[in-house]
Amino acid sequence: MRLRHARAACAVVLFAFFGAAHAADTNCPQLFVGGQAPDLIDTSLNERATPLCFQAFAIVASGVTKGPLYSAEHLTASQIAQAGTISRKDAFHAETGIPVADRSQLADYKNSGYDRGHMTPAGDEPDATSQKESFSLANMIPQSHVLNTGKWERIETTVRNMATSDGDIYVVTGPAFDGPTPDTIGADDVIVPNYTWKAVYDAKAGGAGAWRCSNIDVPVCEVVSVTTIINETGIDPFPTLADSVKAKAISLTLPK
Repeated sequence: MRLRHARAACAVVLFAFFGAAHAADTNCPQLFVGGQAPDLIDTSLNERATPLCFQAFAIVASGVTKGPLYSAEHLTASQIAQAGTISRKDAFHAETGIPVADRSQLADYKNSGYDRGHMTPAGDEPDATSQKESFSLANMIPQSHVLNTGKWERIETTVRNMATSDGDIYVVTGPAFDGPTPDTIGADDVIVPNYTWKAVYDAKAGGAGAWRCSNIDVPVCEVVSVTTIINETGIDPFPTLADSVKAKAISLTLPK
């Protein structure tokens, strides 16, 4: 099954009920384009979903996948400059802000063969408190080590460079699932995504686009439109943008 069918597969296999289009409730509109959180469209992705606002990013955590549906940021040049002064201190932890039954645990990742892959990266965080928040397991997905430390890391660096050069950008990152029998890890059955994606809106560059990478040990990444992400995941990262903006990807650097 190709990724273009991922939304249907995910809805059938992972979620029992379908619902109307739904924008996650949020207390941190400053992190989203036009102050509106990503829409969870035409799926029941909001079933057992918990929105959380942190200091520098927001997520919607899924009690079904035991990971984030998306993680969102408003990156500024000032934030990136501050982040460059902070030394990384790993502080992975289970997320107490969501129900116990809906959390992943550190033990789920132990000897799983997967990294704890940040959706909002620690390298974006402007202070020690924000960096610690980014190590919440609710901000993590099981990610191929090769992808996490290779092409994905280079995409994260590219995004920071964009924010630095253009002043500010909006970023939404998440997993995508494909196939009728998803792999899981750990006693809590944390679902392993087949792909990860990172969508950006850069007003100075004149539009939006996204990277999409296969979550395997020989990862393939490509640049796609935001519309493609919407069709494949059931999530609209930027609901306030015009359809014409979402339909055409801006030029984004592909990692080698």
